[in-house]
Amino acid sequence: MKYTSLSLKAFKRAPSLELSKWHMGIGQVDRNVLIFPNLIILDLMGVVVRKITPTSAGHTKITQWSLATAGEGADMRARRLQNFITFQGPGGFATPDDLEALEACQAGYRTAAGVPWSDISRGMHREHSGQSCCSSDERQMRAFWRRWQSLMRAR
Repeated sequence: MKYTSLSLKAFKRAPSLELSKWHMGIGQVDRNVLIFPNLIILDLMGVVVRKITPTSAGHTKITQWSLATAGEGADMRARRLQNFITFQGPGGFATPDDLEALEACQAGYRTAAGVPWSDISRGMHREHSGQSCCSSDERQMRAFWRRWQSLMRAR
């Protein structure tokens, strides 16, 4: 899986040729694109856009949309939406265990026991040696929190 982090300004300034190359690959490779700070484009079995909105210290609202090609036929749309619900929906294969893991982490952080951080070092040795990342690397998480930290320090 390829992870990319870019700002919305950079995305809008990108040459149209590069954007068209990116568009041509949709659905052909697995990749996640984070548009900092709260928009994620998941290009897995289809394209899903997620907007993450913190609503309070302990709650977050996640809104997601499944995108389709213009002129998509009714049969293909039904198949895509069923796939979306089955895998990415609230009761799907991918979502419940992810939510359970996030909730367990938050419960642990609230106890203030142990270390006050989460270990997101998987793949760091590749990042520092200039190697390409792997699908299990946590580079995208480190990039997010580095950017967040730089913004907080600028205040």
